[in-house]
Amino acid sequence: MNALMDIAELRARGSDEGRVRVGGRPGSATLTLGYDWAELPTATELAALLPRVPVAAVRLAEPVDLSVLPAHVIVRIIALLRECSSVGAQVTWSLTLGAEQLDLIPHLDHLPAPNSITVSEQGTAYIEEWRSSGNFGLLYFRRGSTFLSVVDQRPESSGEFIMDDPTVIEAFFHCLEGRAWADVIRHPGRAAAARDLVSRGLIMRVGDHCVTLPVHMRSWPLGAALLGGTLASAGKKRDDAAE
Repeated sequence: MNALMDIAELRARGSDEGRVRVGGRPGSATLTLGYDWAELPTATELAALLPRVPVAAVRLAEPVDLSVLPAHVIVRIIALLRECSSVGAQVTWSLTLGAEQLDLIPHLDHLPAPNSITVSEQGTAYIEEWRSSGNFGLLYFRRGSTFLSVVDQRPESSGEFIMDDPTVIEAFFHCLEGRAWADVIRHPGRAAAARDLVSRGLIMRVGDHCVTLPVHMRSWPLGAALLGGTLASAGKKRDDAAE
């Protein structure tokens, strides 16, 4: 059984003094988050720490219950799942939601698949296919020097396009961590861009908050099937510009 690691230990090991030597053996500990949703790291912090401190997996200790968690916590969790996929970290988590929330699943099932899905009112497991389990790279972006290349292979909104408008790119990145919608639309130009991204299914609104959905593909997806549809790969390929 793997040892457990909390976010405080990950931060300590990720410091210059405690970081793992490059080329060292993969970690055997499981990073466990979610005992206290208020203590979640930001998606940006987690994406920076995991390459520095190898872990066997990331585990969310408590079910992600969309029917009871506040919107600001839900968007933080979605952002964390997205970044785990981006850096190739395996994730163990479970999802609970209300029957009226089942239409949220097509917005989320490009992310790592939960171990179980429960419909709270029925007390039964939801057994429909989670699409990322069998389809790699449903929704992702790569970063260029002055543009983003977005690939959306979901059947209901499939397409590949270049995002090169600075205001649209700003809105896209502004929502990576999960934001209050009022904060996003405070700037008139960014408001129009954000609404367009919502209509394209690239930003998801959750109550009075929102979060960017596409996964940042940092590496070629060689061997992705071995990691349950994450964006991990056996080798790196540089984007068109430095990250």
